[in-house]
Amino acid sequence: MPEQFDIAKDERGRLVLSRPGQEDVMGVRIRRAFPWSRPGRSISIRNGEGKELLLIEDLESLPQGTRQAIVDALADTSFIPRITRIELIDTTFEHQEWRVQTDRGPAFFRVQEREDVRFLGDGRFRVKDADGNVYELPRLEKLDEHSRGQVEKLV
Repeated sequence: MPEQFDIAKDERGRLVLSRPGQEDVMGVRIRRAFPWSRPGRSISIRNGEGKELLLIEDLESLPQGTRQAIVDALADTSFIPRITRIELIDTTFEHQEWRVQTDRGPAFFRVQEREDVRFLGDGRFRVKDADGNVYELPRLEKLDEHSRGQVEKLV
């Protein structure tokens, strides 16, 4: 039998995981393990440090209120920002620090592994940051010269 829990937003809009007999966990994050192939299955609830607290095998098995809260949270986070300009990719440390402009505004994030920048078959790139957020990077020829130079440092 799946673990009983509830997800709700607090007065500040943060997601809170409540489980019987355990302390509430504030600021949880919800991620899909297979967002394109199995969007309603294998949903991970993680704490602020990224540690998985709960894995939901199937959203349909949840009560309507909890299911809707999760669907709403996923909708808020599933839009993939498109990088429009790269200000800086700092490779001084073991990880990469990216400072970019996106179609949703400026962003600063860390990329842990080289494999987190993936080439897609149509020439675009998918960039996954250390928090699991995904960004779309357009084909290199669609970027300005400065941005292309920053990406070329990685190749």
